[in-house]
Amino acid sequence: MLKFGLCCLSLIFLLNQWFLLVVTTLVLCFVWVISMMNFNLGIVNMMHLDYLTFFLGGLSLWITSLMVMMSFYIKFSKNFFEMFGSLIVMMLFFLIISFSTSNLLMFYITFESTLIPIFLMIMGWGYQPERVSASYYLLFYTLTASLPLLLGILWINSEYFSTDFNFLMLNHSSNFLLFWMLIIAFLVKLPVYIGHLWLPKAHVEAPVAGSMILAGILLKLGGYGLIRILPFIEYSMMEFSSLLISISLVGGVMASMICLRQTDCKSLVAYSSVAHMALVLAGITFNSYLGLSGAIVIMIAHGLCSSGLFSLVGMIYERISTRNIILIRSLIVVAPLMTLWWFLFGISNMAAPPTANLVGEIFIFISSLSWLKMTAVLVGILSFLAGAYNLFLFVSTQHGTSLVGMKSFPETSFREHLVLSNHLMPFLLLFVVLTSTYT
Repeated sequence: MLKFGLCCLSLIFLLNQWFLLVVTTLVLCFVWVISMMNFNLGIVNMMHLDYLTFFLGGLSLWITSLMVMMSFYIKFSKNFFEMFGSLIVMMLFFLIISFSTSNLLMFYITFESTLIPIFLMIMGWGYQPERVSASYYLLFYTLTASLPLLLGILWINSEYFSTDFNFLMLNHSSNFLLFWMLIIAFLVKLPVYIGHLWLPKAHVEAPVAGSMILAGILLKLGGYGLIRILPFIEYSMMEFSSLLISISLVGGVMASMICLRQTDCKSLVAYSSVAHMALVLAGITFNSYLGLSGAIVIMIAHGLCSSGLFSLVGMIYERISTRNIILIRSLIVVAPLMTLWWFLFGISNMAAPPTANLVGEIFIFISSLSWLKMTAVLVGILSFLAGAYNLFLFVSTQHGTSLVGMKSFPETSFREHLVLSNHLMPFLLLFVVLTSTYT
């Protein structure tokens, strides 16, 4: 695993060669898939390699290559692309180590280290002056919630003399205070509805590549951390499961209703991430095979789908310098091929077949039925509202009377179509793999 981390760091020497950097990250992703499928290693020198690491590490490499492709406008405008590319490489290195380490303390260090690149991306390459407050929101929300996590890890080390994930799987704690100390940082990173205020601000002000990595990978660190420490806090999770599921599902419904009132495309997609992550938290809290499977599937599928939607919003912003739904109208007339991509990613975000989101939501729905019937009703409302706000986004942007500024809308380039197709291909491939596995 260390060789992949070193390979990621070596990408810093290719920052002057944009095309070579894209090709190398794609090759690294394919090498990752082939090596993990062939060797299927377990625990190797503090490295924990399982299917969760396999999927999330591969997703990190894949999304990073698409980030570099979408950052071409930064290179074209000579807006310090070498510095921006070094932040992307640093982010990739920390993510690979986060998803592959078997030590909770090392995971905390790399988990916090990912804040540095995304903070600098938003602060340095954001669009509006509000990017300063948005980056501070991101930094202090995560740091404040992470302090109890650090204290909890140190307490575990003093009590059990180990912070290894595999050791913690064999031990259980019923300390309620330790339970909240360990999970609050992951709940904010996920984010749960109450601790979500940093997310829309960060998304709206971040550059396109920053939004892609933030929605595609960084939110998954919260779900990944919860899954890893779940065996250790299982008894306490049973005590507080009703509270966590209520907060997640009711908060998801609230976030979905907020989506219906948005006028900014990027803000709408950001709030839809809060709604989808609510299902992830519910699936993890159910603590069943189908619940955890559904949570992992939604994490991976949402990473690809939301990253594609942010790419689409970024493409429009580059052309007409606005993300306002009222001003973006009649795209079906001026850019019919882009409308096709909006349709494909819109139905993917609302979990229509044949998409992996559908499989994940079915798993969560079955788990909720076995837990409590009322929970299944809330999951159904969440799915219905997902269809409502995605339909609202599609109809508002693609139909209507065209404005004067939309008549000179430039055509999409081959690079942009390649980015969008590379989002969609693994998304559909995941659906095929899941249906063939569970049928």
